[in-house]
Amino acid sequence: MSPALATVLLVLLAGIVFVLPLLPALIELRLKRDAYPLNVIQQYSGEIRHFSYGFRIYIEALLEPLEKCVVSGTALKGAMPDGDEYLLLGNAGAALFSSAGKTIPNCSSIVATGVDMVLPDGVTFTKEVYAANKLMSGKKNVFRALLGEKDIHLGRASTINRWAHAVGALRAGPDCELHGRISSDCEIQLDSGCEFQRLNAPRIALGHLKAEAADAAPKTAETSLPVDRRLVEEDLEIKAGEVVTTNIVTRGRLHICTGARVLGSVKSNRHMTVDANVSVEGSLISASTMHIGRDCRISGPIIAEHGMAIDTGTRCGSPQTPTTVTAPTIEIADGVVVFGTVWARTEGHVVPQR
Repeated sequence: MSPALATVLLVLLAGIVFVLPLLPALIELRLKRDAYPLNVIQQYSGEIRHFSYGFRIYIEALLEPLEKCVVSGTALKGAMPDGDEYLLLGNAGAALFSSAGKTIPNCSSIVATGVDMVLPDGVTFTKEVYAANKLMSGKKNVFRALLGEKDIHLGRASTINRWAHAVGALRAGPDCELHGRISSDCEIQLDSGCEFQRLNAPRIALGHLKAEAADAAPKTAETSLPVDRRLVEEDLEIKAGEVVTTNIVTRGRLHICTGARVLGSVKSNRHMTVDANVSVEGSLISASTMHIGRDCRISGPIIAEHGMAIDTGTRCGSPQTPTTVTAPTIEIADGVVVFGTVWARTEGHVVPQR
C-alpha cells in the first residue's frame, strides 16, 4: 500500500472515530424527535389527594360487602383480584388484632372498618386502612396509608409512612411522625412533638388553640395594594410601626421590626427576620433562612430556600385566601394556624411555644 493511500485511510478512520459519538446528536438535530414536551401526570405531581383517590377506586368493590358486615355485625376475610388479602370489620372487632391475649405486632391485610373503631396499641399495618366511620388509633400504631370518610385521630407516637386523607378532621397526638402527603377536607391538628412533611387542609392548627383565636382571619389593610417595587442593594431594616406601601427586594438581610405593616410583598437574598405583631399583605420570600415572630399576620405565600421558624400566635393565609408555607426544614411553634398548605421538603417539626 502506498504511503498516500495509507494516509488517506488513517484520516478517514480518525474522522469516523471523531464523528461516531456525535451521531445521535446529529440525528436529533435533523429529526427533532425529543423536542416534544414530557408527558407529566399533573394529578400525580400536584394533587396531594392523588393516592387517596386511587385507593378509594381500588376498594370500591369492598364497600357493598362491608355494609353487609355492618348490618350483621360480623367480620369477613378475603382476597383482592391481585392477591392482596383484606379484612372487613362490621363491628368494633379490635379482638381480631390480638392472639392468646396479646396484641399482634403486624397486620398484613388491607383493613376496612364500617363502624366507629378504636384500634389497639402497638400494631403495624403493612397495608392500607380504610375507615367508613370515625377511627381512633392506639398509641404507637404504624400505618402504611390511611383513608377516613370521617374523623381520624392518631394516638401518641403513631406513624404514617406514605399518605393519609380524612374527609373529616385529622388530629395527631403528641410525637406522631407523618411522612408523605397528609390531607383533610376539613382540618388538620398536630400536637407538639409531631414531625411532618406535606400538609394540606382548609385549616391547619399546630397545637391546641382557643376557637376564637384559631378562626380569626389575618388583619387586612385598608390601603390598596401597591404597584411599585423598591430594590435595595444592601441590608434593610423596616422600623417598628412603619407602614410600607411598596414591594421590596433586598440583596442583603431584611429585618421587619415589631408592629410594622407591609402592604406588598418582600424578598431578601439573605436571612429574613420578622418581629412580633407584623402584618404583611403579600408574600414573604427568603433566598436563605427566615424567622417569623409571635402574633404575625401573613396573607401571601411564605417561602424560604434553606430553613424557616415560625413563633406562637402567627396566622398564615385566611379561610378565604389559603396560602402556602414551604422550606426544606420548618419549625412551627405550638399555637400557629395555616390556612392551606405547609410543605417541609426535608422535615418539619411542631415545637413548644416560644
